[in-house]
Amino acid sequence: MRVRDDATLESHEYAVRVRGQEVARGRVVPGHYLAIDTGEAAGELGGMETREPAFGLPARWIDDSARARAEALGYTVVDAESVLATHLTEVVRQHAADLLTRQDVRLLLDQLKERNAAVVEELVPDVLSVGEVQRVLQTLLREGVSIRDLGTILEAIGDRARVTRDVAQLAEHARRALGRTIVAPYLDGDVLRAWTVDPALEQELAEAIVQTADGELLALAPERARALAERLRAVASEREGEGQVVLCSSRVRRHLRRVAEAVAPRLAVIAFSELPSNVKVENAGVIGLPEAADEHNSGVEPTGAAHAR
Repeated sequence: MRVRDDATLESHEYAVRVRGQEVARGRVVPGHYLAIDTGEAAGELGGMETREPAFGLPARWIDDSARARAEALGYTVVDAESVLATHLTEVVRQHAADLLTRQDVRLLLDQLKERNAAVVEELVPDVLSVGEVQRVLQTLLREGVSIRDLGTILEAIGDRARVTRDVAQLAEHARRALGRTIVAPYLDGDVLRAWTVDPALEQELAEAIVQTADGELLALAPERARALAERLRAVASEREGEGQVVLCSSRVRRHLRRVAEAVAPRLAVIAFSELPSNVKVENAGVIGLPEAADEHNSGVEPTGAAHAR
């Protein structure tokens, strides 16, 4: 990471660039604190109105004299340095796939080979190239899946790679092996609060999947794709600042995630087959689309509404 002055930025402003392209921008006020309203704040607060840069939550810059009152009102109060560090961490997480080079993957494989030579030698280069492994890892990283357990990932894709070299399918196979890691951030004990997908919508999505020379694509009609994107956006924004989870079948999972990616990048789309056996699901609601002739309906049902269908 390189730091340099930029005369085009305003006072106290910073920008983050990845491979020369700006991907994030924020502002910090040295010597002040950021009071963040995570939805629990119980009163108004003075100070400079802004947004927390990493997650977009409403916030205010305050001085030290207002810190105690802000905390008493239920604001989360952090110093300027922590605001910047959190934002940078989130930017790196969001762009980890772009930052992972082929040379990085080679180094990771070499390190793993020192501890587990068999799993590397069985896969690279005879079954998959370093570039193919890189693309699988990038696919996982784009959804925020940790690749720390590289041995498990290679074992999973090694089994599947003898059947297919399709990167998307290999990544889905790796996800099933990493299910416990994927679900862990969203658990409350052993309970996962998640939205489910209406069976009629699941069927519509499955029937819209087409095979092309470049792999599977979701060929939804444009108006249906837009309607689905809006439903997912509504789900993601239901509790601002909290991670929302959608559960669906493994058949449509990655395609549903691609629809969500542009409008709700933090929305986790998880397959039922990725859930550990001890996890209990608490249904937050059902996501569906209205019939084509009834597009004005909400498409997002409250918990329990599925039983009325």
